Amino acid sequence: MNFYNEIKSFVNENYEGNISTNQNFDKMYEHVFIPDKKIILLFVPLPAKNFECLQKMRFQNLSTVAEKQNLQLIIIREDKWITKKNIVQWRILSHLGKFVRIHGRLCDAKRITKQQADEFLSQNHLYDSPQAKHKYGLFFENKLVAVATFSGGRPIVRNEKIYRSCELVRFANYRNYAVCGGMGKLVAHFIAEQNPDDIMSYADLDWSAGKSYEKLGFKFIEYTEPQKFYLNIKTCRQYYIKKIPQELVDKFSCQSLPLDDFLSKHGIFTVYNSGNKKYLLKLKLK
Repeated sequence: MNFYNEIKSFVNENYEGNISTNQNFDKMYEHVFIPDKKIILLFVPLPAKNFECLQKMRFQNLSTVAEKQNLQLIIIREDKWITKKNIVQWRILSHLGKFVRIHGRLCDAKRITKQQADEFLSQNHLYDSPQAKHKYGLFFENKLVAVATFSGGRPIVRNEKIYRSCELVRFANYRNYAVCGGMGKLVAHFIAEQNPDDIMSYADLDWSAGKSYEKLGFKFIEYTEPQKFYLNIKTCRQYYIKKIPQELVDKFSCQSLPLDDFLSKHGIFTVYNSGNKKYLLKLKLK
């Protein structure tokens, strides 16, 4: 069963509502439309050549088109389906309303260790756990059910004034659970402890239209440009240009092909993500 059919079967097994395969949304990629949820699932297979490098803005543009139609576009990439299938499945189910609901008011917000944050995010978030100074968790009956990590304060100049700005770096619920008000409770706990002037964060356009930020009072600032990276189609490992294995860097220096063409000969193709929506929560007026 191919990637597209495998996910479609998963959705059919877990959703009783209407699912349409005839939505004329994009002619390049297979997709399904779930009208009751106003969701479009768009499936991006592993690249077979350096094609997506010519389509840098494609996914971001599709996201904005969907938003104008009051639809949520969810972009499911085959490499993530292969490497983090359980998390992808949970993310799909959460959009379909299939989760265990916990109220944030029943949870305790506490500081957690780097090890706790890294382990939780590696098991419940699609992306790695990056460096973050402040780490907090929500506990329900002594079980860690949500995690948020924040940067330290940085001086940012806005309107000719200096603000101490922090970033909400990561947030994740425990798989198959949704902590209602969980992100808001962790943000409030962080504000009470660290007293920043503002908090900024990014909504990943592959999965989010940023509605959860807007509910907390964050304001949309701008779209960020899609990021370029390299995808090894054998291992499904992603590399940014500074993280290309040294062995390949050494081989590249001994030949004349452009970098993208050289890497494609080794099964590593140029791709772009969808970019993000940047949000800002202003806490202090100056």
